[in-house]
Amino acid sequence: MPKKILVIDDESSITKIIAKIASDLGFIVRTLNQAATAFEVFEEFQPDILILDLIMPDVDGIDVLNQVLAAGTGAKVVVMSGYGKSYLQLGKAVAEFHAHPDVTTLAKPFRRTDLIALLTPYVVQGAAV
Repeated sequence: MPKKILVIDDESSITKIIAKIASDLGFIVRTLNQAATAFEVFEEFQPDILILDLIMPDVDGIDVLNQVLAAGTGAKVVVMSGYGKSYLQLGKAVAEFHAHPDVTTLAKPFRRTDLIALLTPYVVQGAAV
């Protein structure tokens, strides 16, 4: 069964790029361009991987991360930011606070190969690469 990815970023170009790459790898992808309903969508969709922008205008990605991790998810979490390493380190610190070890960072802008390398270990056998 294909793995599911939820991508949350206020930039639609970013969600489209990630969705295309992840779909080509065989993932089922859902995207959001605002975070106001992110936690509800996360609970309903139950993704295996959450890719989350930490800086968004409507709801802070750190708030979403706190909600998701406090719920005790087993999902792999990838936090993204184009505002430097300090924001990415903050995302890792939030994960450590919640004792959630499976958090990875992805600096924006990222290369296609970076995203593929990040997702490849989670590709289900037989999916297109």
